[in-house]
Amino acid sequence: MRLVAWEKIKVGELKRSSGNLWDTYANTPLDLKLIDFDQLEEMFAQPEKKAANTEKKEETKKKGAAKISLIDPKKSLGINLITKNLRMPFPDIGKAIVGCDTTKLNNDQVCGLLKILPEKEDIKAITSYVGDEALLAEAERFYVTLLKVPEYALRLDCMKFCYEFKPQTEELGTRINKCLKSGNAILESTEVQELLHIMLVVGNFINTGGYAGNAAGFKLSLLTKVHEIKSNKPRMTMMHVLVESIEKNKPELLHFYKKFDDITQVAKIDNAENERELRELKKVMDDIKGRMKKLDQASIDKFGDTIKEAADFCETAKKGIDDINGLEARYIKFFVLDKKNYSLQECFRVFSIFCTKFEAAIGENKKRREQEVRLAKRKADMAKRETLPRAKKKGLPPPEEECVIDTLLTEIRGGLSLRKTKSVGTADSKALTRGRSIKKSNQESAEKWKKTKIAMPEVKPVNGTADPVQISQIVKT
Repeated sequence: MRLVAWEKIKVGELKRSSGNLWDTYANTPLDLKLIDFDQLEEMFAQPEKKAANTEKKEETKKKGAAKISLIDPKKSLGINLITKNLRMPFPDIGKAIVGCDTTKLNNDQVCGLLKILPEKEDIKAITSYVGDEALLAEAERFYVTLLKVPEYALRLDCMKFCYEFKPQTEELGTRINKCLKSGNAILESTEVQELLHIMLVVGNFINTGGYAGNAAGFKLSLLTKVHEIKSNKPRMTMMHVLVESIEKNKPELLHFYKKFDDITQVAKIDNAENERELRELKKVMDDIKGRMKKLDQASIDKFGDTIKEAADFCETAKKGIDDINGLEARYIKFFVLDKKNYSLQECFRVFSIFCTKFEAAIGENKKRREQEVRLAKRKADMAKRETLPRAKKKGLPPPEEECVIDTLLTEIRGGLSLRKTKSVGTADSKALTRGRSIKKSNQESAEKWKKTKIAMPEVKPVNGTADPVQISQIVKT
């Protein structure tokens, strides 16, 4: 039959609470005819074919129920995920921790184990368990193995320190060395000093007669503004003029910035951050060094070289950071800066901007000169073409007669206004024909007049005038 999932009340509980519901019906028998037991058996009986599977499920449930969990389920899940990624049995993990074996546990695995270390409550729950360890869940069995390792947390901390020590110290040491190298290079550079002197002379000349003229020096902030001071020539600033002057008169200063290749990276380094990292490193080292006394001699010898190397680095790095702080004081004194407004990082940033803009101005000047050469050549070619005959300009042999089209174009260029003409068409053809006929008629009339003049008799004038009667008779004849 199927099971009814209820919580059973024991007889002792009924006795302790008299007058309850179940005592009322305890001595009152129920009429069994009210219940159809055959129907209940038919409805809630287990099928025979599934009986074997049911037994297996019950066995599985019993086995699953046998796993005892002593810690928080959420934490247990995290422990299972990390331990499965190790892909090692729990005893092998314990041996690797005891021997501080870095060949079996890498840095990520060590950091993962440090995240799942047992707390006081977990340790108390595991140590108070006296049953069979095989009945414990996966996370609990891992803790049992881990607690058997002496100073397991210290060993994992030592392994992590060994893994992270070298990369951290290399990066910090590189930053300190770059700051010292670039800082000293700028202070000791004669090219930088000559360049600043040239800028002072140029600035005093530009500021002649003004309140800013006749200056004995200038603040480093000018280096970030030189490329913004415009000149009267388009696309040229004071930076372009300065670069052009150095190219002509002092070419050895032109590529001074190549000695400060790291200046852009150094400008991003904060010495206060270096000090903080060094303090953290020294704190971890001192903590491990003090706790290592609890380990066996073999483990102490294994980590002893790393601890000594870390101690030596801390001393060297401390001296380097002190030198950087002293370098900042030298900058403030050498360039006459205000300590409140300028730090070593700010000085590096100023020189980084100046070097970048100076290098860009060299390329821009070169490009502008190439454009000016091309433009001058183009103008010279155009002037040469204007002096040549037109036929030679076009590459054609000179014509025998003057070309009408060239003449017209020349007159148009000279400002001559041409008379508008009508295009030859049907109306023009008729007018031309009519004009020809009129001309022919005039010619015929002229010939007839000549003949008439020849045949006309001479008329004698009367009182100085011709007689009209005679003239009319002659015309009739």
